[in-house]
Amino acid sequence: MEWRINILVSKSKKCRNFLLFHIPMFIFFIGFTPDLYSARVTIESPRGGFTSNRIQTISGTITGYNKERADLIVNGLPQFIAVHGGRFSVKILISPGTNLIEVKADDAYDSVSFYADVPKKDVKVVLTWDTETDVDLWVIDPKGEKCYYSHASTSSGGNLDMDNTSGYGPETFTMEKALKGEYTVQVQYYGSRNSPVTRVQVFVVLFEGTSEEKREKYEFVMTKEHAVYTISNFNI
Repeated sequence: MEWRINILVSKSKKCRNFLLFHIPMFIFFIGFTPDLYSARVTIESPRGGFTSNRIQTISGTITGYNKERADLIVNGLPQFIAVHGGRFSVKILISPGTNLIEVKADDAYDSVSFYADVPKKDVKVVLTWDTETDVDLWVIDPKGEKCYYSHASTSSGGNLDMDNTSGYGPETFTMEKALKGEYTVQVQYYGSRNSPVTRVQVFVVLFEGTSEEKREKYEFVMTKEHAVYTISNFNI
């Protein structure tokens, strides 16, 4: 691209030369300088390193961003995270070994990794959803015992580790030593909070961190408050 500038008011040759050289450079700089008001993500916690705490709070800031949610990816499992007043915070259940936490807001991105010395679980079920409502995770084990918010620990070692009543989840069920047989995963649309339609995602992770690890993803759209939906059945 060629820029032509005609100096009509100045009789100074020195001034003309200055303008002819510097104005095109100024225009180029303005045209290619990144937007000073673009989004920026900063994960403040955790900061990396080592932990032995199974439940971690993911928190931080997003500047230059006017949406009410961003993307959170925990060890490859995506979900939304609420953003209020430029801040985000959510509690998650982490995995044994190396964990990778990522937060995305449009083109802005930040990540942190850390090592966790926590017990391995044969079964992990993670529920997330896409509206700021209250959705409950129910898991029925092969013995027919249901693990949910009113019965968070089962006789066979199943636990509802995370019960999230606001935001986008997650709710997480784990079992350290899996029972053989069929499991049923259900979700209840406990409180719609003026959101008539909510899409849920369920991730089933078996034998995480081993050579036998297996992941399955299920999606469903809920439309009726208080209704219970069967999302999947899986066998071990």
